[in-house]
Amino acid sequence: MNLLSSILLSIVASLLPLAVPITARGEGSSGEQDARSADTPRTADAASLQKKASEAQARIRANRDDRDQLMRAIKINEVPLAKQVLLRNGFTAEDLENAKITLRTGGEKGGEDEIEISATCCDPKEITIQRSLDYFTK
Repeated sequence: MNLLSSILLSIVASLLPLAVPITARGEGSSGEQDARSADTPRTADAASLQKKASEAQARIRANRDDRDQLMRAIKINEVPLAKQVLLRNGFTAEDLENAKITLRTGGEKGGEDEIEISATCCDPKEITIQRSLDYFTK
């Protein structure tokens, strides 16, 4: 009996190292899936925010009053005024909550005075509004 139990013990001991890597690999792949599934909402949020930025940009370019008001906000670096224009043109209060809004001037010489809006998401959420001319009249 002693010989039989020592044979069984050596067989179990030799198979034990094979069982541990299989378990560890299974845990790793599910962890990667969890990370990928957590990134999916972020990707969707980022795409949604950028879409709103593009749509707001088109609306603002089409509305002279909003365009002029946003250009003025950029010129005097007044973020609350820029937020008001964004809220009227497709952004929600939730979109702008805790968002870092950057107003930039310059970038090109000559040509038309244009507004460009871009957005990135998440942690931190950033919205950048850039006016494209170096020389301003408004």
